[in-house]
Amino acid sequence: MGQRVLIIASSDMNHYESDAVTRMKDRMAIEQILAMDPRGLYEVVGREDISMCGCGPAIAMMTAAKLLGSPKAELIKYATSGDVSGDFDRVVGYAGLLFT
Repeated sequence: MGQRVLIIASSDMNHYESDAVTRMKDRMAIEQILAMDPRGLYEVVGREDISMCGCGPAIAMMTAAKLLGSPKAELIKYATSGDVSGDFDRVVGYAGLLFT
């Protein structure tokens, strides 16, 4: 008891749409993660056709974090591949989040 736990889940966000579309879709998913709402993440990913390949692991990690008493999530950094490559036509989104 009283030990700290580290849980890591890895996923890209939306894939291979324009930078503008990817940022919009990713924002919807990130809002659910920041709200600590695993069901909301599942629903928005399906409803908005967000190609987040690690949605399942993200949901499992959020659920475990909540069960372990993590009250909040914080967005550390968000970017798309276009920020690095300069190609904004077909990008992949990336978000780093911390649960405390």
